[in-house]
Amino acid sequence: MLKTKQQVTMASLTADTALAQDIGSRARQEDAVVAYCSKGTELTIAVLSDGMGGHKDGDLASRIIAREMFGELYVAAARPKALRHNSSLMMRAALSCANNRLAEHVHSGRISNDTGGTVVCVEIQDGQMRWLSVGDSLLYLLRGGRLKRLNQLHLVAAQLDMMVAFDQIDIETALNHPDRYCLTSAVTGQGIPSIDCPDTTLDMQEGDVVLIASDGIDVLEEQEIARIIQKNLHSKSSDIADEILGSVRDVGFADQDNTSVIVIKIDNGLQPNVGPLRKLKRQLGTLMSSRPGARMVARARA
Repeated sequence: MLKTKQQVTMASLTADTALAQDIGSRARQEDAVVAYCSKGTELTIAVLSDGMGGHKDGDLASRIIAREMFGELYVAAARPKALRHNSSLMMRAALSCANNRLAEHVHSGRISNDTGGTVVCVEIQDGQMRWLSVGDSLLYLLRGGRLKRLNQLHLVAAQLDMMVAFDQIDIETALNHPDRYCLTSAVTGQGIPSIDCPDTTLDMQEGDVVLIASDGIDVLEEQEIARIIQKNLHSKSSDIADEILGSVRDVGFADQDNTSVIVIKIDNGLQPNVGPLRKLKRQLGTLMSSRPGARMVARARA
């Protein structure tokens, strides 16, 4: 299991961030996560990508997507005013770069042309949050004891449920449709049909908890996720992440998918910075060393 934790102060708010992963019953980890908190620029960037299940090289695809998406936004952070006022455009530009980089690896034959992944990226600056999402990885906000999913899920299920709402099909047909959980949008190195990236920001409040998760968390009901977060509201973000993954394991699903979470807990008060650059290097090193040949892919960018 990968775990790491960072802290950053945003004006009078403190972001306590933790990452955690569990491989489940799969042979390899196809999720990639990376996050950075900088006290100096009052900035938090977090990215999660889930390689498309059942597709060759999904693990490499997710690492390329997460690394490139994060790298572009990290560089953009050197221009804090531009990021503050144009962060949605920069997120879309970062996604385009990640998608193009994936296409380069595919076209050069370094990875399979039958690959891709989801992505959820969160950027918090000066107490305001933006996000970008493609696919079915999840972005939640717990505020005032209520858990709300913020991002759109790009699944056939959404289309089926719409058809139910308009009496075009019955609910049983929708729930049992063989393609219900197929993606309608993903990062594949080709066109991206749907991107969820609101132009407006969300003001963070003391006590907010942001949860980014791959779809391995789906074995838990949203009520259970909310209960876990609420119970640990005055604990560290790492405690929330640990208990969520523990609850996923306790379900004991025989075909449990990889599960990855990023927890960002917003508190009041000043907290010490705990060496984010050192932890960032460790995270990026994990992305590059999780599978033989991954280092070759990373070097190919040079």
